[in-house]
Amino acid sequence: MMTKKEYISTFLEKVKEIWEPARGFLVLLRYNVLNDQQLEELFGVFKSVVSSASDDLKKRKLEKAIVALENLKNQEQEAEMLTFASELDQILAEH
Repeated sequence: MMTKKEYISTFLEKVKEIWEPARGFLVLLRYNVLNDQQLEELFGVFKSVVSSASDDLKKRKLEKAIVALENLKNQEQEAEMLTFASELDQILAEH
């Protein structure tokens, strides 16, 4: 079962090419700077930033990726990282 940190880390790793600030957040995660509450707050900040994005294609991809992550969090079921990562790859590869 993936941890919250692993889900968000995978998410940020996948979206860093679309959303540059994801790289900085990844550094914070890798060095264990953030606790679980801060991870939730980080995700909230990310969602609010995405909603104000000006590039419609990037915005749509990021919104779909957010929904995929939220669905996994809400279901609280076991999921392998590869499955989650491949789902994000599909979403982000859409044109």
